[in-house]
Amino acid sequence: MAQAQKYLKVMSVIERRISRGDYLLHSIPPERKLAEETGVSHMTARKAVLALLDRHVLVRRSNGALDVNPSYQGNASLNQILLLYPAYASAFLTQLCWMVSEAADQYGLRVRLVQYAHWDDPMVVSALNNQVGTIVIPVSLNVPDHILSALQNNRVVSLDLNFCERGIPSIQLFPDAHITQVFEHLQRLGHTRIDCISAHVHNPEIERRIQLWRDWTYRHGVVGELHENPAPSFTDPTPAGYEAMLQLIDRGGLSATAFVGTTFPAAVGAMRACWDRGLVVGKDVSVCAVNIESPATFMKPSVTGLNTPDLSKLLRQCFDWFTGDEPWKGPLCLQPGKPDFFQGESTAQAPARAGGSAKEGRLTAPAKI
Repeated sequence: MAQAQKYLKVMSVIERRISRGDYLLHSIPPERKLAEETGVSHMTARKAVLALLDRHVLVRRSNGALDVNPSYQGNASLNQILLLYPAYASAFLTQLCWMVSEAADQYGLRVRLVQYAHWDDPMVVSALNNQVGTIVIPVSLNVPDHILSALQNNRVVSLDLNFCERGIPSIQLFPDAHITQVFEHLQRLGHTRIDCISAHVHNPEIERRIQLWRDWTYRHGVVGELHENPAPSFTDPTPAGYEAMLQLIDRGGLSATAFVGTTFPAAVGAMRACWDRGLVVGKDVSVCAVNIESPATFMKPSVTGLNTPDLSKLLRQCFDWFTGDEPWKGPLCLQPGKPDFFQGESTAQAPARAGGSAKEGRLTAPAKI
């Protein structure tokens, strides 16, 4: 490659990084580091940097460090927000990232996705100080004081976990009234004992769902028992839900005719355990989740629960705040207006048990031959 082409290549790399927001979180490397990253000589990297300085894309600070020229930044990435989300594999998180990115694109903003492993991860403070705004999907409410201060003093919105009591605007995906519709669906099917399975480490959202189930069963005279097997943090809860249900069946059968998973993975694990013990979900026993994820409708049986609601209107309110000069207006807690309930094949009429009543007897796995 000709020398001229090499330095132009380095210029293109730097400009693409700026446009994608790479230098919102990380400083621009010195010339020798840029040379290593792009596979060119130090002199070639230096020529690229000098050209970008001449074009007013970059500026050099008094200490010699490189930075993005504010005037160029204004045209390139001042319209970029950050989405800070936990660093573990999850179809639910993937869906939320896509929904935020899609809504931002329609608004004329770009989204930079940033993962973090814990609250003290250095990425967190950098992301929260983004000059446009940041949407964060929190891992817990147990936030260190310096992180809480950054959350409160910047344009930050919490997604899924309610931080309103700490003065932080929050989007609550599944309001109380929406969640109780899942329980009411099971009651309409004739289930008089509805147990709850949870496979997640406790956080305020999981605790809220469990408490809603407790309160609802008490008010409606429905019998229910909580079965918990928390998975380690930042791991897939599906196996934990599987083990919880498997142990329940193996201890002598199921007293409940219906089970609600606090999340989709808990429900999926429970369904697989039923299958492995010869129980037909949607016939012998009903299993659903408070909220379902995208694979739910394609499974056999498909899984009953709440779909993630359309967030475009709620996110637009957040984007208005990010791009404006006014303080937050209106309620801190934003909630979708209507539930998106999906009735899958995993729930059905309560089966008759011994004695002809759904309340009596225990459902046991078929005998092994």
